[in-house]
Amino acid sequence: MVPLVYSTSYDVTAFGLERLHPFDSRKYRRIRDGLVRQGLRRPADFVAPRPCTRAELLRVHTPAYLDSLKDRRVLARILEVPLLRFLPAWLVGWRVLRPMRHAAGGTLAACRLALERGLAVNLGGGYHHASGTRGGGFCAYADVPLALRTLHDEGRVRSALVVDTDAHQGDGTADAVRPWGWARVLDFFEADIFPWPKVEEDVAVPLPPGTGGAAYLDAVRDALPVALERYRPDLVVYNAGSDVLATDPLTGLRLTPQEMAERDLLVVTEVRQRGVPLAMVLSGGYGPLSWQAHAASVEAILARFDGEA
Repeated sequence: MVPLVYSTSYDVTAFGLERLHPFDSRKYRRIRDGLVRQGLRRPADFVAPRPCTRAELLRVHTPAYLDSLKDRRVLARILEVPLLRFLPAWLVGWRVLRPMRHAAGGTLAACRLALERGLAVNLGGGYHHASGTRGGGFCAYADVPLALRTLHDEGRVRSALVVDTDAHQGDGTADAVRPWGWARVLDFFEADIFPWPKVEEDVAVPLPPGTGGAAYLDAVRDALPVALERYRPDLVVYNAGSDVLATDPLTGLRLTPQEMAERDLLVVTEVRQRGVPLAMVLSGGYGPLSWQAHAASVEAILARFDGEA
């Protein structure tokens, strides 16, 4: 079976204040529960990761940045919930940062499992607006760069490709990996939304607002094989945001849930047909169909690859 990484600690809760941000911070449990209801997994089948330690976070983040997370004003800005400034920093750390450290640990676990089994999915993570020195956009930790740095330092990965299909550019991931030379980014994003300004990436595919599923899928079919041939990675990390959906309130792309599932299966199949390990993380998504769309995508991937992993 394809390994699915999940912890009950993933959900972000802050006494209801998290609902002031459009991100559904409880979607991870909903996805897990949906897969269980479909009979695709039992609760015991999910791999429970441990949270990243400070020593691990320091592989990517500066000490000054990690220390700044003790400041509730910094946390309120990163999480885009101004009222968090009025809660004790330790409380926000417990209810918000601790879940994010678990999800970052889940991304590292999924990458390790992908190298062993060919394919793995973390039902959280994908904090692609965080770099080594800053956070933003509800992203405090650079989980994908952290996983890649760790595996590279261990000698398990010589080259890596991040494929990002979240509707927002993964500016933090791009900034974090740019100096390394051995990690590349292929990013499909809506051109006229956050973040501003856009940052330099290895292969950027900006899309106009209103792009529908057919044009979006054509862009993926055109760019992904070229990037795989050019960079020949030892590992692909796939950042599969659901904010491409037409129902998302923060973006202007127009995919249906079925087209999003087709996108995810397309990326995973293209990579695995080449024998390259792939770890998938779920990233952003703000509309009412976010968790259902993710669950449907994972279901399609399991239907195709469960017998091979």
